[in-house]
Amino acid sequence: MSGRFPTSYKTPLIKTRAMNIIKNNPLAKPFKTLTLLVVCFALPFGSAVADDEAGIINLLFVGHEQREGSGYHLSHVYAPMLSQSLGHEKIRLEYHEDLSSFTDEGLAQYDAVMLYANYDELKPAQEKALLDYVDNGGAFLPIHSASACFGHSDNFVKLVGGRFHSHGYESFTTRTAPGQENHQILRGFKNFETKDETYVHRDHNEAGRTVLTLREDEPWTWVREQGKGRVFYTAYGHDENTWGQPAFHDLLIRGILWSVGDEKRDANRALVKTLPKAVYEDKGTIPNYRRVSPPPQFQNPLSAEDSMALTMEEQGFELQLFVAEPDIVNPVAFTWDDRGRLFVVESVDYPNEVHPDSKGNDRITMCEDTNGDGRADRCSVFADGLNIPTGIVAVNGGFIVSQAPHFLFLKDTDGDGKADVKEIINSVWGVDDTHAGPSNLRYGHDNRIWGGVGYSGTESANQGNFQNGLFRMDVDGTNIEPIAQLNNNTWGLGLSEDFEVFGSTANNAPAWHVPVWRNFLYGKHDGVSPGMAAKIDSFSQVFPATYNFLQVDAHGRYTAGSGFNLYTARAFPERFWNSSAFIGEPTAHLLGQFFLKENGSTYKANNRGSIVSSTDEWLSPVYSDVGPDGQLWIADWYNFIIQHNPKPTKNSAGFDAEMGAGNAHVNPLRDGKHGRIYRLVSKQATAQASLDLSKADTATLVETFGNDNMFWRMTAQSKLVQEKRTDAIPVLRNILTGAAQIDAIGLDPRSIHAIWTLQGLGAFTMEQKANAKAIQAALKHTSAATRKNAVRALLESGSAADLKLAAAQLQDKDAKTRLWALLAIAQQKPSKEAAQQLLRLRTDLTQDEWLAKAFTLAAIQHGEFYWDALNRGGSAVKGDFLKGFAAQEQTPEYLLAKDHLSGDKVDFNKTLTSWKRISDGRLPLMAMGVVEVWRAGLKQPSDKELENLQALIDTFDSDAQMAFKLKASGLALNFNKVEEAAYAKYHEQYAFKPHVSNWGSKDKGLELYQQHCASCHSGNAGGDQALGAPSLAGMDNWYVQIQLQKFLAGLRGTHFKDVDGISMRAALEFMQPEQTVYFGASLAHYVESLPKVEQPVTVTGNAQRGAEHYVTCVACHGADGKGNRELEAPPLAGQADWYLLKQLEKYQAGARGHDPRDVQGQQMAAMSKVLPDEQAVKDVIAFIQTLANKK
Repeated sequence: MSGRFPTSYKTPLIKTRAMNIIKNNPLAKPFKTLTLLVVCFALPFGSAVADDEAGIINLLFVGHEQREGSGYHLSHVYAPMLSQSLGHEKIRLEYHEDLSSFTDEGLAQYDAVMLYANYDELKPAQEKALLDYVDNGGAFLPIHSASACFGHSDNFVKLVGGRFHSHGYESFTTRTAPGQENHQILRGFKNFETKDETYVHRDHNEAGRTVLTLREDEPWTWVREQGKGRVFYTAYGHDENTWGQPAFHDLLIRGILWSVGDEKRDANRALVKTLPKAVYEDKGTIPNYRRVSPPPQFQNPLSAEDSMALTMEEQGFELQLFVAEPDIVNPVAFTWDDRGRLFVVESVDYPNEVHPDSKGNDRITMCEDTNGDGRADRCSVFADGLNIPTGIVAVNGGFIVSQAPHFLFLKDTDGDGKADVKEIINSVWGVDDTHAGPSNLRYGHDNRIWGGVGYSGTESANQGNFQNGLFRMDVDGTNIEPIAQLNNNTWGLGLSEDFEVFGSTANNAPAWHVPVWRNFLYGKHDGVSPGMAAKIDSFSQVFPATYNFLQVDAHGRYTAGSGFNLYTARAFPERFWNSSAFIGEPTAHLLGQFFLKENGSTYKANNRGSIVSSTDEWLSPVYSDVGPDGQLWIADWYNFIIQHNPKPTKNSAGFDAEMGAGNAHVNPLRDGKHGRIYRLVSKQATAQASLDLSKADTATLVETFGNDNMFWRMTAQSKLVQEKRTDAIPVLRNILTGAAQIDAIGLDPRSIHAIWTLQGLGAFTMEQKANAKAIQAALKHTSAATRKNAVRALLESGSAADLKLAAAQLQDKDAKTRLWALLAIAQQKPSKEAAQQLLRLRTDLTQDEWLAKAFTLAAIQHGEFYWDALNRGGSAVKGDFLKGFAAQEQTPEYLLAKDHLSGDKVDFNKTLTSWKRISDGRLPLMAMGVVEVWRAGLKQPSDKELENLQALIDTFDSDAQMAFKLKASGLALNFNKVEEAAYAKYHEQYAFKPHVSNWGSKDKGLELYQQHCASCHSGNAGGDQALGAPSLAGMDNWYVQIQLQKFLAGLRGTHFKDVDGISMRAALEFMQPEQTVYFGASLAHYVESLPKVEQPVTVTGNAQRGAEHYVTCVACHGADGKGNRELEAPPLAGQADWYLLKQLEKYQAGARGHDPRDVQGQQMAAMSKVLPDEQAVKDVIAFIQTLANKK
C-alpha cells in the first residue's frame, strides 16, 4: 500500500480524459476569443477588494453535510472536482458546509457565492444579507438543487429566477436559446451530453432574466441582473455524470467570470495572461494509476518565484519564500532552536538509499535571517553523514532526530555551528519501509518527546510491538509509550495549546483525536481494548488547484497525508487560534486545513479545503509548523514523483518498475536538487518581537509564559524543566494563585505551562504541602482548559493523594475534565467509596463514547466493589445505562457479570432470583452477561434457570427486551413487549447480514487487485507471510465477499491485537459505501478465478494427534476441510499453515471474533478455546495440511 511523506494513492475523481485539460482544452481560457462587454460600476459592497494580488476571484462554495451512502448532491465530492479547474483561472474556492457566512460582513469577503446544497431554512437576517450582497454588486451562482432551497422565501425564489418543481433522470443535451449564441457566456461554448435530473421549474421570475439554454422547452441555464449584481443559474449538477465533465466546469467558470462583472473579470484575465508557462515532455516512468488518456506528461521544475506565481493561498495571507535550493534540498522536517534559528532536515537518500551503518548523504542545515528581510541569508551545515532522517525536536541545547532504526541526540558544544555530539539514544525502530518510520517529533506539555510512527513500527517496553500511531518517550530516549492507535501509516501529530493530542494518517483518514490514551487501556480488561483513537474528519477529499496530480489510490483524497500541526499563536485571525490544523498532501500540491469544533469529550474536524494550493506539479508540502514569528512555515519537498509504493506494473501504472531497499519503487524522475521553505504570512499581523532565550535567566523564562506564541512558551518550559530551574517554583505557584489571564478563546496559557513546569520540577503533587494552595487554585480555575490540565498533571504525578484530588473533579462542568477525573479513578486502588460514587453518577457521566469508555475503566478498576453495589439493588439509578455506549457488551455491568459468573460453582438460580429487587437499567445488561456466560461455556441452561431469567425479562421495557431477544436467540424465552414489525427493523439495523452478490466484473477485479491488493498479497495472490497477508488465489467468492464486508463493517480489523487486520481494514478505505458491493464482488470473482498457489510447510505438529482435535471442527468445516457455504465456514485445506496458526491465535486471544454481531466469529472464538495449548493448535494445523494432499 501507499503511505505518507513521499507517497501516493487512488480512486476516480474527475473523468480521466481531463488530466491535461489545462493544456489542450478551451476551458483553460474560456473567454480568450470574446469581445468583452464593458459595464462599468464602482466596486460593490459585496465584492472582495482587499486582495493585494489583483485579479484573483474569491469564490465561496456553500455546500451541505450530505455524505456518501446516506445522501445526494454530494457537495464535498463535487466542490473539490470543480476546484481542479479553478487554479489555472486564478479563482480561489473556499468551501463551507453551513450558512454562517450569510451576513453582511461574511459575504463581503467574496466576489462570488455559489450555492449547491439542500437547505430548508433561511433566516430573515441571512436572506437580507444575501439580497443586499447581490443588490450591491455581488455575484450569486445557485446551482441545481439550490433552486429547491428555502421554499418559504419568495424573495430567494425571485433572486434565483425560478423554483424547482419536479424531475426525472435521463440522458440529454441542452440547446442554446434562440438569439443567445453570442451571449458572453455561450460564445464558443458547446452544449454537452450528460445524464442528469431533468428539472422542471415553476414560479419563474422573468424580470431581468435571460434564458441561455433549454432542455427541450424547459429553461435550463439562465442569468439575471438584480440591482448592481448578477445571478447565474443552471439546473445541471445532480451527480458525477455532470460534475465529472470538463464542459460543465467550463460552463461554471464562464458563469463566474460573467457574474463578477467586467472590471473584476478583466483584471482576472489580465492576471491569467501573466502566469508562467510550464514546459512539459514525455517520460516513461510517470505512474498512471488514474488511467489518464493521454498519459500524464512530465512537467519540468520551476523557479521558486514561478512556482509561487502558480500558487494560491487563502485570502488575507501571503506566501513568502524563506530559503530554497541550493541552500537546502528535499526538506523533510524542521524546527527552531531557542534563538529562533531554523534547522532543516534534508534527505537526498530518501527513499531507497538505505545504508546498514546509517551513514549516508543527508544532513541538517541551519538557516537564519540576519538582516530581518524575511529571507535566509546565512545557511550552514549543522550535521551531515545522516541517512534518511525523518523528524527533529529541540531539547537540552541540541536536537533529537529520528533516523530509523535509531534516535540520535545531536548538539554543538563548542559554538562552531556544527554538531560535535552525536549519540544514539535508542535503536528500536523498524526499517522495513522508509516512509513508515518515526516522524513529527515534538516536545509535549508533559515534558516528554512525542511523535508518530507508521507501519514499520517500534518496540515498547509495556505494550510490545506497536505500529501506525502516536507515542511519547522520555527525553533520554527511554520509556517509549504508545499513546494512540490509528488505522494506517501515520505521519502526523498535533498538540494543541491545552494539550489535546491529534494525529493524521497517510491514507483517507486525515484527522484523529485521542480522548483516552492507549496506555490507560492496554492490558486492563479484555472487554475494554485500546482500539482506535477517534476519527474526526468530516470528509477526506482534497481540493487540488489542478487536474494534474499523481495518486495511486483513493484518488482525490488524502493519500500521502503529512503532518497535523495546529495553529498555536495569535498572528493569524482569531478563527485560527488553537482551532485550525494543517495537513500536507504532496501528491495534490496543497496544504489542507481542518477547523476543530468541540464535540463532547472529543472534536469534529471540519474539512475547509486548502489554505495553500498550486498548479505547479512539483509543489509538495510535507511538513508545516508555527514559527517563532507566529506565522506558518511550510516545507516544500518539491518533487514530481511522490509515490512510494506499491510496485508499478504495466497493467496498473503503465510501466514496470523495481522496488528499492526502502520499499519504494525505483524511479529516475525522483529529484534530489530542489526544495523550499515558505512562510505563510497573515497580512493583518503586526511584527513579532524577536526573542533569544539561549541565555535567559529564570525570570525571563517564566515571563515568556505570557507570550502569545506556544513555540516560545514551550521553549521556555523545556529549558526550565530540563535545566531543573527549581528557583522558578515560587513564581509559578503565584501564577496559579494569582489573577487569571483569560484570552479571547477562553484559555489562560500561562497557567497551563505553569502547571506542567511545576509537574516537571516535581512540585505539582500533594505529597508536598507547599504545593497544595497552587494545585487547589488550578483545579478551581475559571478556564476549563486549566482545570483539565491540573487533573492530568496530578495523574502524571500519580501518588494516592494526587489521584484522590484528581478524582474529586468528577462533576466538573467540562466534559474533558470529567473524562480525566474518571481516568484518575481508574488508577486508584479499589475502594467501596469510589464504586458507590460511580454507580450514583452512572447515567450522568457516560455522555458519549469516550466518557463511557473511561467510566468502564474506572468501574472495572473497582470491580469487586462495583459488582457488590450492582447486586445490592437499593435506590434505583435514574437514566439510560446505555447512553454513550455503542453496544450492551461494552458496559461495565455486562463485563463484570461475565467476569463474576464464569466460575464453575456459580448458582445461577440464586443469582437470578436475587436480581428481582433491581429495578433500573443495570438489570438487562447484567442478565445479558449471564446469557453470554452460558454461550461461551457451551452450557445448556436448565428449565429453572430459564424460568428465573424469564421473570426478569418480563420486567424489562420493550427496548430492553428487543436488544435481549437479538442476543438470546436460540433460548426458549418470551418477549411479550416486543412488536414483530419493530423487531424486524431493529434486527435489520443491529444484526450483521452479509450480502453476496453474483454481479461483479473479473476485469474490474483484476484492476482493483493490482492497485490495492498485489503489494501485500503478491501478484499471483499467493500471499506473503512477512506482511501477514494470506493466499487469496482460488478462495471461494462468497467467503471473500463476506470477509470484505466484515472488515468494512468493523467486525474485523478493529481489535488492537489484530495488527494485520487493522492494516487490512485501512486498505479497504478506497471502497466507499456506494461501491462496496460491486467492488467486493469484482475482487472476489477475480481471486476465485486464480489457480491456487501451493503453500510451504512452516508449522510443525503431530497430524495424528491433530486429527483427534479436528473432530470438533468437522461439523462446520467438513471432514475433508472444504468448508460449508450454508454455515459460512471457509475451506481450510490448502490454506497456508502460518495463516491458520495466526488466526487461531487471534481467536484465542480475543482479537478476532470479539464483535457480538459476528456470530460465526464468536462461535469460532469459543471453539478455538477447546484446543488446550499451543502444541494442540499446531497439531490440528498439521492434520489440516494432510487434507490438502488428498485427492
